[in-house]
Amino acid sequence: MSTHLSRHFEAQRLAKGLKPSQLARLAGCTNILKNGNRIRQFEMTGQISQELFTRIASALAVDPTTVERLVEQDRREFFDAWLKWVNEPITPYLVIRLIPAVYCKRAVPPSMTTMAEAEAWASLVAREERKRCCLVWSRRISCWFDQDGSLYARTEAVPGELNLPWMRIGGKTFTLGQDLGSMSQVDWLRKPCSPR
Repeated sequence: MSTHLSRHFEAQRLAKGLKPSQLARLAGCTNILKNGNRIRQFEMTGQISQELFTRIASALAVDPTTVERLVEQDRREFFDAWLKWVNEPITPYLVIRLIPAVYCKRAVPPSMTTMAEAEAWASLVAREERKRCCLVWSRRISCWFDQDGSLYARTEAVPGELNLPWMRIGGKTFTLGQDLGSMSQVDWLRKPCSPR
């Protein structure tokens, strides 16, 4: 997902009539094609290394004040969107770890109306199944159980980090999808902020 910062850099490059590879050359990069691709990737995703960012900011003569303003705008918009997302209600569910990186999902019985009731049920499931489990009570709160049923962590979501079981396949991060048989790719993990 592009950001205000990355779109500004793309606009500056286009205003100067430069292709990404030409900007890479102007920035003093040795591998022109590879860094041209990285520049284009930055324009589309907002992700770039600090070293390449510094080089292209200098080559395009983008002043630090503009960078700071755009970074702050991106951070503010990201946080506002995250806050809206994390506060949306969900139907609580239990994620059971079958083996490393393989999970199944079980709906919390509708009769469980409090977190304490759901935690007691999740503890029982973990003990009976002899599997580690995670009770996803809301997008904000998750409760983690060992295979003996003991609660070992209650975690609260923070922007840009997952607060539920996930797996990485081919460099992409996935969680279980809304229905019990699908997975969803996570695209929002990295915060749009200053270059890493």
